[in-house]
Amino acid sequence: MSTRQDYITAVESLVPGELPLEEAEEILAIGMAVKEHSRHKPLEVVEDVDGDGGFDYAVADLASWATGFSVIKQVEYPVDDDDQAANILQDDAWAMYKKPAGTYLRFLEDTPSTDEDIRITYTAIHTCTDSACTVEVFDEEAAQALAAAYFCDMLATYFAQNQDATIAADSVDHTSKSRDYAARAKSYRKIYFDHLGIKEGQTPAASVTRDQDLKGSWGRDKLTHPGKYR
Repeated sequence: MSTRQDYITAVESLVPGELPLEEAEEILAIGMAVKEHSRHKPLEVVEDVDGDGGFDYAVADLASWATGFSVIKQVEYPVDDDDQAANILQDDAWAMYKKPAGTYLRFLEDTPSTDEDIRITYTAIHTCTDSACTVEVFDEEAAQALAAAYFCDMLATYFAQNQDATIAADSVDHTSKSRDYAARAKSYRKIYFDHLGIKEGQTPAASVTRDQDLKGSWGRDKLTHPGKYR
């Protein structure tokens, strides 16, 4: 698994030379890239929570939960790793419920006891630190290209804002550099989105598995897929 230093090395390889911006800006660009990548391919976290005899469980207590970003994809209860059949709850067995104190996962049919576990699968924001980055290995080079794109955007802005109009040659040089880095940013961003197989501004279709016992549109059970087998 890569670390933030690996990302810094990649950005410096993609954007070489003596530059007016330093490692602090590179780290900022990496953070921005990782956060954008999270929008397209979020980190999926599986976390076990102890039952407490109640039906409400604060999602803010989940280790990687990001308010305003994270969503619960699946709830398993009760957890029994010795049973091949996982007890995945249907959508109508739980809900997200807001209280003045925050948002809770509310069980609508059960009250997990203190000797039972709840397994929650949810999305989270990727992180990239000195110890590890959570972006999948398959996506690392694309994410590093995106970080380089953000860094090039910073350089383009720097040269655009630091033109000395009293020295024509310097002004032209800064304008040229600004355009060059803007073009590089566009090129590196294209590498990222080509890797994802989408156009910039689009989001890949979400893949969420749900267990839904739905009846036919006529209000009765389905002929080839009756409810007792679902």
